[in-house]
Amino acid sequence: MLKFLATLGRKPIPPLTDVHSITRWMEELPMGDAVATIEAVVEQIREYCDQGLPTTKERLAVLTALDQGAQDALEALRDQYLQNPRMSRMMESRLWNTVLLYYQEILRAYHGHLMEYIGNPSGSRIGPSIPLLTARAVNYFALDAKWSYYRYTEANPKLWKRLHNLYHFAEYEEFERQPLKLYAEGLETSVAELYLQALMLETLNTGSLAPRQLYLIESWLPMLVKGIQIEREFNPAQHTFYLDLNENRGAHRVRRVTPQENLRYWDTYGLKDKLDYLRAQLTAGALPARLGLSEDCKLPACLELLERIAYFWAPTGIKRVQRAFERKHIMQSIEVVRGLNDIGLNVRADNARMARPASAANVGDISYAEMVDVHLYGFVTQRTQVKLGQSQTEKIEHVAAHERWVMENESEGGYGANINDQADDWVRLGKLVGLKPEKKGHWNVGVVRRMRRTGPQQQYVGIEVISERPMALMLRADKDEDRPLSIDGIDSVGFVMPISALYLKAAQADQQGGQVDSLILQSAEYAKGRELWFNAKGFIYHIRLKQAVERGDDWLRASFEVLAKSAVKSKNA
Repeated sequence: MLKFLATLGRKPIPPLTDVHSITRWMEELPMGDAVATIEAVVEQIREYCDQGLPTTKERLAVLTALDQGAQDALEALRDQYLQNPRMSRMMESRLWNTVLLYYQEILRAYHGHLMEYIGNPSGSRIGPSIPLLTARAVNYFALDAKWSYYRYTEANPKLWKRLHNLYHFAEYEEFERQPLKLYAEGLETSVAELYLQALMLETLNTGSLAPRQLYLIESWLPMLVKGIQIEREFNPAQHTFYLDLNENRGAHRVRRVTPQENLRYWDTYGLKDKLDYLRAQLTAGALPARLGLSEDCKLPACLELLERIAYFWAPTGIKRVQRAFERKHIMQSIEVVRGLNDIGLNVRADNARMARPASAANVGDISYAEMVDVHLYGFVTQRTQVKLGQSQTEKIEHVAAHERWVMENESEGGYGANINDQADDWVRLGKLVGLKPEKKGHWNVGVVRRMRRTGPQQQYVGIEVISERPMALMLRADKDEDRPLSIDGIDSVGFVMPISALYLKAAQADQQGGQVDSLILQSAEYAKGRELWFNAKGFIYHIRLKQAVERGDDWLRASFEVLAKSAVKSKNA
């Protein structure tokens, strides 16, 4: 009671007074609200910077305690951002800006202490802490850049200049390779390794990798770059990349380089060996976690990702795959539709136009009414044929709603377009789209392969065309011709709805390269070895699904084999 009365009338101790005060303040933060926690910490760091007080060991200890205490909440926000790619734009913006603001404020604090030391190194009281402060600053500059990549944008050019200056400072002080731990529970690293990780990750910022893929690569980088040395002397037969300390950008690939004092170089031959080893081990059945690739490394996507970064980081002198087709700049309107079902409606209309004036039994796809007839009787009834013939024009004109984009360039492999942000923000890497260029007049099937934000409300989208002439099909899971009839000729017991799919025929040249005919269907409908039936051009095909060739957000492309083929029976009912 006396102790409580003694505290009456006293002002609360400000959190930034000492380590004990800031630790107690952080213990009172809301544990279940990571956004609120980081927002509160940002306010404290901002106040810390605005105080403008001279740097002391005690003052620095308060800052490092704040930073250490914020790590769990930061990790929670990063996980939430990466695991919810379809979150609302408002939620995405709040998460992204909360984390970015933390990076910027903590960088302002660390960078300020480093600049104060550089201005008066002999009078500084924090000399022994400079390697750790430099490493943390380099790490946060790298995180700031990566956070921009998550939105398919470039890092701020000023960031690269400051990052180069910090590394140059570490070189001058001769601690760039000094082993240290960023945080108490972290792995051992160094300024040079953190710097190299930032440079290597930037080379992958092509707009073709999703945020979760970038995050996964970032988790591999400490292992992958271990042992690589950034060197001052140029070896044209060995070095793969170089950087210019005076530039506001990241790494260049070595091509024609004139050695200069401000250039630094490194090779990736050892990195290539590590990637080859990891790919060989995964192919042989080794568990990703035992190889240091973490439990988030899921096959076969993880193996494909390793192959992609091996291409980007291949050493100079090793033949790298070049662009398959040259781009041609052209301004042209293109119609776009998304989602397998809506794409199927448009493709089915194309198929019907091409099939005129053939009878319904010879149309390249099968309607729902035809599917029911074949499912019940084994053939298409005359009643259904007449009905379909009468409504053919109406069916052809009934297509799904679509958008109109302005295409900026094209090649034999696809298109590039600048688009405004969509109201429902549906454009994603790996999204399946239907495309209808105004000059072609028919629908193609494509996949979004590249994204790059070009303005606050605009982004560039690169689309690969995977089929020029797809065919819409309705797949069914069984073929029971002895099914008993019921009311109105339809038996609902055990009836399975047909599955919408797209048939993609491999071109002759692609077949020679190992590609085969394939089907695109909803991911939930795929199972390796599953047997299905479909009707096309007057024949019934019995097929078995084989390997998954590619997976999208809600679709899957699979190869298949034909087990049997029989003509559609032509009977009257």
